[in-house]
Amino acid sequence: MNNRIICRVCGWRGTIDQALEGKSPFDDTEIGGCPKCKEINPFHIACDEPGCWNDATMGAPTESGYRHTCWKHYPLHKTKKGKFHD
Repeated sequence: MNNRIICRVCGWRGTIDQALEGKSPFDDTEIGGCPKCKEINPFHIACDEPGCWNDATMGAPTESGYRHTCWKHYPLHKTKKGKFHD
């Protein structure tokens, strides 16, 4: 599972575990916060390709599991079963 995130407000990069967590003051939902700029729920998922921090704007099932990637690392080839592979 890809747990790398990017703050869309200040550009902070890290993992879901590093994000701030708390209860919403309006209902019983959980909210996340950026540890740098303190903005609420500002995150984008980062591409799951090692070393790439572009926004994950695409996703595809692969032989090794579902991938969340940027356009540059999107798996393009299909297997005989119709699934994409990396």
